[in-house]
Amino acid sequence: MTESQLTEIRKYLLSKKLPIDILIEVNDHFISQISDLQREENLSFEEAFEKTKLSWDKELKPYYHGDLDLLDKSKLLRTINRNNFYSLAKKSLIFTFSIILILIFLSLILNFKIYKYSFVLIISSVLSIPLINYFKHKKDFSLQKKYTKHIIISIQEYTMLSIGGIYFYFKFLVDGFKVAEMFKDFFYIQNFENFIFGLFITFTLLFVSFLSIFSQKIYLTKIEKVKPFLKYL
Repeated sequence: MTESQLTEIRKYLLSKKLPIDILIEVNDHFISQISDLQREENLSFEEAFEKTKLSWDKELKPYYHGDLDLLDKSKLLRTINRNNFYSLAKKSLIFTFSIILILIFLSLILNFKIYKYSFVLIISSVLSIPLINYFKHKKDFSLQKKYTKHIIISIQEYTMLSIGGIYFYFKFLVDGFKVAEMFKDFFYIQNFENFIFGLFITFTLLFVSFLSIFSQKIYLTKIEKVKPFLKYL
């Protein structure tokens, strides 16, 4: 396959507004499928290309789904986005509830003076990981700002959640002892309302942090494969 033919395939797929990591995979499928059609059915490149585009039309054609997402997206992209969120959310929930159970257990065995410092230390450690990752790999994450017309990695929207919520993280550092007290109070004075409020704050911060942590890990793994393709954008 000639370079001009490969360029034609890339331009077509770029017009479908796919994230670049997904586009690269679809591009490989297109090349393979076109080559097979040329060999098996003795078609020209243009004929094989048109036949391949037709077979992918339902998957790649952007459309409005009628939901809160006002952007036109293809069936393939909607499926990938949904699967990405479910996978990240499931993993984040498991880790979030694990930390919360540990915090509840510690509230039962530690006096409050030790517990409040342990509580803030554990939560702060989790909250700091996405920020550390971001600054450690700032050059890679900054590519999102450089190529604003394209989605580079399909899960990139989750990688910056922690950065966007940095105010709430600092707010937690200030009020962390109060939140720890809400956990402790539940088992000693049965203050259910305070416990639910403290649980909500803790759950939200942990969940968002883990969502960012796991998406950043995927992003940094995939970006190395995507970088060589960025010259075509």
